[in-house]
Amino acid sequence: MFPINLSTLPLLVLFLLRNIEISSGYPILFEAVKNNNVCMDLNIPDGDDANLVFLPLPEDVETELEDWFVTELSEMTRPTSIQFLKDLSKIPPHIGALLKNHKPRSKVSVHVEEEETKTLARNQALTYFRPTIIKDISKTGKGWDVTRGNYRICVNAKGSGDVRVIFDSIKVSEYQAKMERKHVVKKEHLTPLEKAFDDSSAMAKSILDEMHYMEKREIRMKKTADATNGRIKWFSYFSIVVLVGVTYFQMTHLKGYFRKKKIL
Repeated sequence: MFPINLSTLPLLVLFLLRNIEISSGYPILFEAVKNNNVCMDLNIPDGDDANLVFLPLPEDVETELEDWFVTELSEMTRPTSIQFLKDLSKIPPHIGALLKNHKPRSKVSVHVEEEETKTLARNQALTYFRPTIIKDISKTGKGWDVTRGNYRICVNAKGSGDVRVIFDSIKVSEYQAKMERKHVVKKEHLTPLEKAFDDSSAMAKSILDEMHYMEKREIRMKKTADATNGRIKWFSYFSIVVLVGVTYFQMTHLKGYFRKKKIL
């Protein structure tokens, strides 16, 4: 076993922490088949909120055009960007020339609902090449419930062709914490070790949020299983009562029949 020099231990910790990559997230690109719903689930921790960003593209969009809009949407969802939750940057001439080959109007809509509770956005229309932002989809940050925090997002494409949709979600707690740190202390005032610990703390919080969601999901599944088992139990009791009643009726009927025939 190699001896460890204690004087090099802080450098080793710094090296390990600096190699922990904090994913800033990147937009999702998925395809919505015409006349069908494409649905996905979004989970928000208790007391948190989220903003949703959608940008539809036609099926025959050029690769260069698609790459430009994906990059732009990633800038719109990056908390340190000047475009954060605002709008696209100025369209370059070559991108504008490609846009002239497509019609801006689309027949794409999005439906957002909170599981087992209420509808937050019903058939909201989306426009080709234009971002649509749905802010603060969860305004109920108080209390606790097994169904709170589970959202279903469905995109419906109508018309003659399929649609590609660029989608991203931003948790309010993530960018609020970053903006608060930005106002409290500047980046150049932090040592590399402090910056690495700060990023590690953000990752740990994200992991705890996921664990909390799994706990809520397990409780919800247990509640569903207990309710199903309860219904099965009462159905079994009812079946036994019916069986006993039918048996008593048959015995009484047969006994009366045999007495009438003077067999008994």
